[in-house]
Amino acid sequence: MAAQSRTLRNSIISLAIFFALIVALLLGVPGLDAAADRISKAKVQWVVAGVALELLSCFGYVVLFSLVFGRLGRSLSSRLSLAELAVNSAVSVSGMAGIALGAWVLRSKGFSVERIAKRSVLVFVLTSAVNVVAVALIGVAMWLGLVPGSRNPLLTLLPAGAALATIAATLALAEWARRAASARRMKGGRLTVALVAVSGGVEDALAMIRAHDWRLAGAVGYWLFDNLVLMACLAAFGHAPSFWVVAMAYLVGMLANSVPVPGGFVAVEGGLVGMLLLFGVRPASVAIAAVIVYRAISLWVPALIGSVAFASLRGEIGKPAAPLVSG
Repeated sequence: MAAQSRTLRNSIISLAIFFALIVALLLGVPGLDAAADRISKAKVQWVVAGVALELLSCFGYVVLFSLVFGRLGRSLSSRLSLAELAVNSAVSVSGMAGIALGAWVLRSKGFSVERIAKRSVLVFVLTSAVNVVAVALIGVAMWLGLVPGSRNPLLTLLPAGAALATIAATLALAEWARRAASARRMKGGRLTVALVAVSGGVEDALAMIRAHDWRLAGAVGYWLFDNLVLMACLAAFGHAPSFWVVAMAYLVGMLANSVPVPGGFVAVEGGLVGMLLLFGVRPASVAIAAVIVYRAISLWVPALIGSVAFASLRGEIGKPAAPLVSG
């Protein structure tokens, strides 16, 4: 527990240092002073709205987590999911750090490695699926002129095609993993666990989608409200493009979150600013200011509430969970 606490503490310190450097750059680098001036003049009501929307995004993740890990009970499930968000806010790699924290806590409560792995894959697939499917649909609709935005195929059809390819590749990988796991069933080992987790996680995700459980709305809310935070931050500076433009820009920025640096620093910001500029957000100082405020909200809100949740988990470590019913 002490090691996990140090990791989270050091990551939050890294967040503070990063934003201190951002402030120094805005104040000291010629050309960025316009963005700094805009930030000081942001409309407070929109920034407050952004914070509220980020809280709703966090709540969406809590709802989804409770669907996947219902055996934990509402209280523990809520705290553990928020703790995962805190770690994900400060440590990048596409949510892997938060999953690792969750796996450590679940293992201490008697969950098998196989079950943890499969359920972790399930959470990852469900949260990623919303973004991927949304980009495919929005990209095609935007190219056809059904929704406002660019009709440039490089900005619409290319991301949509990549999203469809990702879906196909995920399904193919799951099928391959199922066959490979069957062939290795008697051998055991980490590779077999990984293969079963991938095939079982994707299979369970498809089953949940077909079952239309209302808690799947948590995955949609997790993605949707975070998009709306970025939109609110743009509105805070008097320029809010359509939701469709924001959603497409959001995808590329969040893809940059897979870069293994704390919080995806610089990579995410650069991706978001670049895409907003390509979609016509002007002047550049508006895009820079909006993205900085968005990142401050999207990183600090889950980091702070998740840290409180993490601290409350200390007494839960090692206590067995309720008897397993299914899954």
